[in-house]
Amino acid sequence: MRIATLFLLAATAAACHTRVETDPSTGSVDIDARVDKKAGEDWTGDVRGIAGWSAIRGRANGRELAGDLTVNFSVEGLPAGGSHPWHVHEGKCSGGGPIVGPASAYPLLRPGSDGRASATASMRVSLNEARDYHVNVHLSPGQMGTIIACGDFDD
Repeated sequence: MRIATLFLLAATAAACHTRVETDPSTGSVDIDARVDKKAGEDWTGDVRGIAGWSAIRGRANGRELAGDLTVNFSVEGLPAGGSHPWHVHEGKCSGGGPIVGPASAYPLLRPGSDGRASATASMRVSLNEARDYHVNVHLSPGQMGTIIACGDFDD
């Protein structure tokens, strides 16, 4: 039974990055319960249309792993045939902020006849859990100052 218990403790330690030590003189087991940060960080955000664009609904899902961020963005309710820049920005929707990573990492959203579009951005950048982020959609490449949809991007 003791061997089975030690095996279970060792397997748990390996899975959780927890240190297990046995005192040879007493046979007692010391478990250091520090658990490392999980591998990777997930971020999500629901994007909604603003300023007369209420039909727009979208979802951004991001995964950061070892300093690489990948964001998958799907949206519906856009006018068919348009081209819409989108980005993750620092700050909240209400305050704006700089683009996270290079703008060129974000391919244009090009909705089909059903108003749906999706795109994936991948870049070498880390997000800071202590900061706020949001995802927004611009009216067009020539009208970057007009935001038609926005949503907070949270971990």
